[in-house]
Amino acid sequence: MAAPNIADLKVLVVDDHMTARAYLEKNLKSMGFTHVDQASNTSQANEKMGATVYNIVFLDWNMPGRTGYNFMQSCRENSAYDKTAFVIVSSESGDRYIIEALKAGATSYIVKPAAENVLQENIKKVLLWLEQHSALPGAAAAGQ
Repeated sequence: MAAPNIADLKVLVVDDHMTARAYLEKNLKSMGFTHVDQASNTSQANEKMGATVYNIVFLDWNMPGRTGYNFMQSCRENSAYDKTAFVIVSSESGDRYIIEALKAGATSYIVKPAAENVLQENIKKVLLWLEQHSALPGAAAAGQ
């Protein structure tokens, strides 16, 4: 199985803190991602997701207005997002938050602040999930 070309993947980072968005984008780009968009709340995320099909959406749990968790729940009710990986990135480190997010459809859960190696390991797992769900560009052509 060929390694995914992460430069082709589209990523959305949703967090109300600019520094958190910038940190995640910097790490994603250092891994080879080239298409990384940002949104500061779920309303902006909804607009961007209406215009672009994202492979991975990183969501902060706690944001003013609608939470990233609630946003992910509503996306998971829409089959259009069945092949989209949702990653909750939150300072909520309790097991109940992690379990609740995974049960609601999160592909992964990252407790912040996360070290670069922790981010990279989680992103590798997300890439495997995408590959298994044939959501990578060219996966269908490769017979997967």
